[in-house]
Amino acid sequence: MIGKQTKGTSFSGCVSYVLKEEKARLLKAVGVDGSPEQMAEQFELQSLLNDKVKNIVGHTSLSFSPQDSLRLQNDDALMLKIAHEYMERMGIRNTQYIIARHIDREHPHCHIVFNRVDNDGKTISDKNDRYRNEKVCKMLTAKYRLHFANGKDCIKEERLRPYDRAKHEIYKALKAEVPYAQSWNELKDALATRGVDMKFKVSRTTREVQGVKFSYGDYIFSGSKISREFSYLAIDRQLERNAYAPFYSYREAIRANHAPPPPVHERTTELGESHSSGLGLLTPSPTSNAADEAAFEAELKRKKKAKRKRGFRL
Repeated sequence: MIGKQTKGTSFSGCVSYVLKEEKARLLKAVGVDGSPEQMAEQFELQSLLNDKVKNIVGHTSLSFSPQDSLRLQNDDALMLKIAHEYMERMGIRNTQYIIARHIDREHPHCHIVFNRVDNDGKTISDKNDRYRNEKVCKMLTAKYRLHFANGKDCIKEERLRPYDRAKHEIYKALKAEVPYAQSWNELKDALATRGVDMKFKVSRTTREVQGVKFSYGDYIFSGSKISREFSYLAIDRQLERNAYAPFYSYREAIRANHAPPPPVHERTTELGESHSSGLGLLTPSPTSNAADEAAFEAELKRKKKAKRKRGFRL
């Protein structure tokens, strides 16, 4: 099960979409009734209790794996039970809401629309809701023995809008290239072959790299908007691991007395300078590698001498 959250300033469009007749089945309505237009008015009226809340609309879609279709096909009660428990664990209580099931897709899913101004005029907090949402979805998926969906790796691309298609193309390119690239320049060249351009966000004062953006066609996204695993720091750490991997493999192979020295890749940004993330993540260099190898060999010799003194032979 996957939960997708959005917030907005008007109930009219959201309620109309969720209750669209040909594809929706209303499972539960609390604090509102009547037509979609009447429900939207009642939501808006309660939101006047707290004029400090800008995004008064809370909207969550709960999508289940196609593998759960047979189990949930005729079981609205189970879907409603899961939705209610999701709301409770997310702190969505004492407020107006509707829960509607959509039947227009192959995978089962439902929509929750709620008022972020509760019945007492208090705000329903959205603090850390992204992380809480992920945690609750995983917990409920395990509790009800549902299947874990594959998320971005299992998407019907023909249904995507241009904006989402561009985002997905960037995701696929990063997923394919980041595990193997050993420098930012190498990653940039690899992405270019897939039609994805990459640019750094640089501080005007310190000239330090602060982030990275990717573009596909007319659409531009920051790395963290594509996925948390593709934020600037996350990619930087992965590139560093990739660059050091041959060296660590060589050190392990020394113990077996075979392996030629690995090639050393110096990581650079498009600014042409040695790259550091600002968190002490230094790039590999011939000098540092040679020093590490010398220290490693010295440590081996020391251990050999110590063992000889104890009467052991290697």
